[in-house]
Amino acid sequence: MIKRTNRFAVVLACCLIAVLGGCSQGSETSLEFDAAKMRVLFEAIRPGITSGFGEQQIVEIERGFSSLKVDGTKELTFPVVYAGAESELRIRIRKEDVDAVEMHFFGTPALVAKIQDMIRTTPLDAN
Repeated sequence: MIKRTNRFAVVLACCLIAVLGGCSQGSETSLEFDAAKMRVLFEAIRPGITSGFGEQQIVEIERGFSSLKVDGTKELTFPVVYAGAESELRIRIRKEDVDAVEMHFFGTPALVAKIQDMIRTTPLDAN
């Protein structure tokens, strides 16, 4: 009985770690759009982040996308300062097609809300 109880406790602890670890990322938002508009989106997001998301990071993301094969995925994490607090901005890019990108942004709820606002107000249609 003790072995079974210990095994249950270990399984329960692992499940809690997995669940809580997933929650530590904060919030997430995503979109799919024409890869030619990546720079437009990043330039809209950039001024809202105090530091840690500038030209160097934008170029790193663009190069990462360019190096991917179709259906390939890359994830980048940047230490940023947003609203006076240090945090991480994690970006997952997936090359849907040679000119189509699926992008996920992970971060604090406030940072992700700001990025969502920028996505909504930035013209990313094919024109």
